[in-house]
Amino acid sequence: MIITFGKTLFLFAFVIITFINQNEVRAIDLQQTPFGKNAAADSPRISYTINDNWRFSGNAVNRGLADNEWETVNVPHTWNAKDAFDDEPGYRRGTGWYRRNLQLGANLQNKRIYLYFEGANQVSDVYVNERFVGRHIGGYTAFSFDVTDFIKYGEANLIAVKVDNSFNADIPPLTADFNFYGGIYRDVWLIAADEVHFKVTDFASSGVQITTPNLSESSGTVNIRGTIENSSANIRKIEIVNSIIAADGNEVFATTSKLEIKPKSEANFEQTTKPIANPKLWSPDNPYLYQVKTVIRENGKIRDDVSNPLGFRWFNFDGEKGFSLNGKPVKLRGTNRHQDYAGLGNAVPDSIHIRDMELIKDAGYNFVRLAHYPQDPSVLQAADRLGLMIWEEIPLVNYITISSAFNENSAVMLKEMIRQHRNHPSVIMWGYMNEIYLRVPKENEMNIRKATVELARELDKQAHLEDASRPTAIAFHGNDIYNTAGLGDIANIVGWNLYSGWYSTVFEDFGKFIDDQHKRFPKRPLIISEYGANGDLRLHSTAPRRFDSTTEYQRMFHESYLAQINARPFIAGTAIWNEFDFGSETRGETIPQLNQKGMFTFDREPKDVHYFYKANLSKEPVLHIAGVRVRVKCCGNDFIAFLVFPSFP
Repeated sequence: MIITFGKTLFLFAFVIITFINQNEVRAIDLQQTPFGKNAAADSPRISYTINDNWRFSGNAVNRGLADNEWETVNVPHTWNAKDAFDDEPGYRRGTGWYRRNLQLGANLQNKRIYLYFEGANQVSDVYVNERFVGRHIGGYTAFSFDVTDFIKYGEANLIAVKVDNSFNADIPPLTADFNFYGGIYRDVWLIAADEVHFKVTDFASSGVQITTPNLSESSGTVNIRGTIENSSANIRKIEIVNSIIAADGNEVFATTSKLEIKPKSEANFEQTTKPIANPKLWSPDNPYLYQVKTVIRENGKIRDDVSNPLGFRWFNFDGEKGFSLNGKPVKLRGTNRHQDYAGLGNAVPDSIHIRDMELIKDAGYNFVRLAHYPQDPSVLQAADRLGLMIWEEIPLVNYITISSAFNENSAVMLKEMIRQHRNHPSVIMWGYMNEIYLRVPKENEMNIRKATVELARELDKQAHLEDASRPTAIAFHGNDIYNTAGLGDIANIVGWNLYSGWYSTVFEDFGKFIDDQHKRFPKRPLIISEYGANGDLRLHSTAPRRFDSTTEYQRMFHESYLAQINARPFIAGTAIWNEFDFGSETRGETIPQLNQKGMFTFDREPKDVHYFYKANLSKEPVLHIAGVRVRVKCCGNDFIAFLVFPSFP
């Protein structure tokens, strides 16, 4: 308040104290396989993480050093958690070696043994007992290797992994506004399966694909396909049983078929259920999840089983009407997410991935774009459970390399992403390029543009062959080159990354640009795939302006954009850039090495603009007083003090 006595002005600040819970980020024991819930207690498949007690060396030229010359680490792990944020330009991009001793019990001796990596960036060479097992290229999708023939029983097995995050012209992403952290930064699993089992090396998928080909409010059928391996020397006559399990654990439907598999071979199966009456539909308001349990039986004995999520839902994109879910219009109100966290880089435990998704849901969003790469399995599992619809994409960012190797690596990344995540009802579109003309080298610009269009056509075709049930998407920056080059006519959905009022001067240019696009291409579904402005919690202004990074200017930006978006019903959806600040080593703004456009800070402290969106999107009442925050310590606890300076005419 402001009080005057004569000519003296006294300004009083209201102080609001908020307790900070230091235990908000806590480890939780999920005990889930990469494919979701654990196998049944009577299943012969055994899956467990081998995350602990790895040895790491960033200097080893080979894996032959003595143990005392290696650092002991647990995975998830990255060697760039600190150097991407220090005062030295750049961060280490090169090789790192991991190794771990692993002793297997006699109970696994007659099983097929697999190593399953949820993610390592970006080229991984795997060795077992000094023998080369295989190589995986790409930093954001899972990979698995059959190591049965490399394992010894009754003694320790040396698992060694060489990981390389060096720049490679044939591996996307080439450049981007985020850090390419090196390391085994997601969970590692050992999977032991019976000789007859669902294929684990089907691009590291569950080996089972689920679709709902005929679906309405009153009825739904489920199609289940998959591949089974017989690694034994005998013909195997088996039964495949698929059970649809409701959320309460009751079986809704079961179907059985028989299959004969030749020795040392694999065979495909396919089953379609009869119509299931009145299925409970999956939606953001009621994300009802069934499970499909798929079992291999032989002479009444279970040989293998896997579980996959099932959500009954259908959706549609329309150039004029926007997006609809289960026959009802829904605006995709969303945000983008990067996977790193303060102090950890990208080596983030499942508990933080899940908490991020819960923070997004709590803010009132129903849609998340996973920028700019496939993310941890726990992210998709959380999205299914919370009712968050997902745009997932592979990391083709800024420009491409004209080479057959680049095209092949891109195609494999797309296939891995789709096969690994296609059973998640939360996923509603597959993306394969982002701002792909933003940083094209001038010396070969025309050839790269042409090759980019050709690659986009191939990737789009492949995406639809892999999954005919979902549309494809590309995100463009605000330049008409995408239309003139022909990229705008390839994917089913066009996303526009627009920053009018930040990288250009006038907020309202956003609406003018989108109106022009809609007028020229009225049948093209549009999503605003990025929009945002910097916000630094420490900075404030009574006269906010572009590039000042004040929380006031960030609020002004988003207030203008939300009003313009609400005025245009043809916009199918929006995704704020970004929900959380994230590491970007090349940035030198008010907080170096960070992109600060988040609704939350890098360590997940909410900014004022977060509450603006929560007030507009959430069904809960919201009260937040914007002001200056000061972190204080009292009585052994940390607090946030909000100093609020009201203004009066």
